[in-house]
Amino acid sequence: MSRIDPPGSSSLPTIDTTPETGGPPSPSRAAEPRAQVSPHRNELRAFDGSAAKTPEPTPRGGSTPASAGPARSAGELAVLGGWSRPGATKEPPTDVLEDLRARLTRSLENWTVGADDVRAVHTALGGLPSGTYRATLERMQHDGLLSAYVKAQDAGARLAFLEQAESKGVLQRRNGEAGPVGALGYPAVPDVFVNDRRLPEAMRDAVNAHATDVGAGFYRAHTEYLGRYARAVDGAQSLQELGALGPPRAAHLPESILGLEWKDPARRDYETAWKVGIGQPKSLNLTLQHVSARQRELSGERAGGTVRLHGKVGVSNEHVQWGAKAALDTRGHGDLKGEVGVAARNGPVGIEVSHDSAGDTDVKLKLKLGLAELSLDSDGEQRVAVGVGTLFQVHAALNPKKAELGGGVSAKFKADDGSQASVEAGFSMKGLTAERAGQAVDREHRGVFQPPAELASRTAWDALPEATRATYAKEGWNREAWTRALPR
Repeated sequence: MSRIDPPGSSSLPTIDTTPETGGPPSPSRAAEPRAQVSPHRNELRAFDGSAAKTPEPTPRGGSTPASAGPARSAGELAVLGGWSRPGATKEPPTDVLEDLRARLTRSLENWTVGADDVRAVHTALGGLPSGTYRATLERMQHDGLLSAYVKAQDAGARLAFLEQAESKGVLQRRNGEAGPVGALGYPAVPDVFVNDRRLPEAMRDAVNAHATDVGAGFYRAHTEYLGRYARAVDGAQSLQELGALGPPRAAHLPESILGLEWKDPARRDYETAWKVGIGQPKSLNLTLQHVSARQRELSGERAGGTVRLHGKVGVSNEHVQWGAKAALDTRGHGDLKGEVGVAARNGPVGIEVSHDSAGDTDVKLKLKLGLAELSLDSDGEQRVAVGVGTLFQVHAALNPKKAELGGGVSAKFKADDGSQASVEAGFSMKGLTAERAGQAVDREHRGVFQPPAELASRTAWDALPEATRATYAKEGWNREAWTRALPR
């Protein structure tokens, strides 16, 4: 501030620069020196992990203190994939780097990176503390050593490397399921490591390769599960046992298990490589057809799509006939029956009534027209037979009711006393009946894995309509089984 000077002093005012109590005065903007641009201004340094620490002033010479960590340029971070984490500030040991370089660099003496080299590198990395481990991986990525290390690994060595990186805090794991699910061992969803975009590129490749290994293994295990399921279906002795298995489970691994960020520029490439590597899961179509075939068998029906071979031998006289017939289909199911019957004929028209050992009665009407013979039986089979010579006949048969089509050949030998012997061999193919075709598109149709609706409503067996009880009886239900299945 200005003050009045005594006589004889200078007329210019004197500025009092003595500091006042309460803090230093603000310097004048005109007197403020222009800041000099440090040559290290554009460098990116690794974060040292402390946000509350007051930064120390930079020495006048522009040098960086040792405690600030190694400086990295934008170009170096681009090579490292932008990977910079707290704790990765320690320089890798020189002797370890030299050993890794000797192991992973091809030369005339070491022209390939083998399994011994991979094990030695794994051991060397495992002895480093976490911070040094990170820094060493960064340097290896920068020098191209990490890529050589990853490419030389097999599946086991790759998993060991990733688990080691996880133990050092470099990787994170996405846990799957603890073990197989259910009595038939549906495979557990596998663990994978998170493919973080801040990881070195070579390590990301290793993470994706491991995810491909376990994904393909999951689909192989699912195929084995479907095999166990099919064997359990064959072993079911009733429709209740078949229904208790539950429907087969499909396999699906979504891309989300990889842990890739939506904005990751490499996301699509990694997802595409992973999908191609794991392949496609096995379809449930054949398994469901297997279930349907077993359901028909347990219901007393013939499985669709099967071919049955049959044979028949018989002896008859003018009015009575005896015989035996056998059949075997492509699912390995066969039967053997004996039968006895009577026959009557009036001109070209004949009728035969037979009863077999299974308790079934069959009525057949025949019409003979020269060399051709037409017949229709009570099961719905329509047959046309044409004579070939004096002994043989070839025939074609169609049963619209059972959706069966077939044919065969037969021969008859007559004795002098009027009796005759006959032999027949043929085949039939089973198709889809109109009833089954309707059920396939009927949303109200109850499948084998759906319990009767009356069970949920706690309806007693005797309270069911007679027609409903008859339908359920074909599925193996009875009063005792129904009562046990009622909710408590």
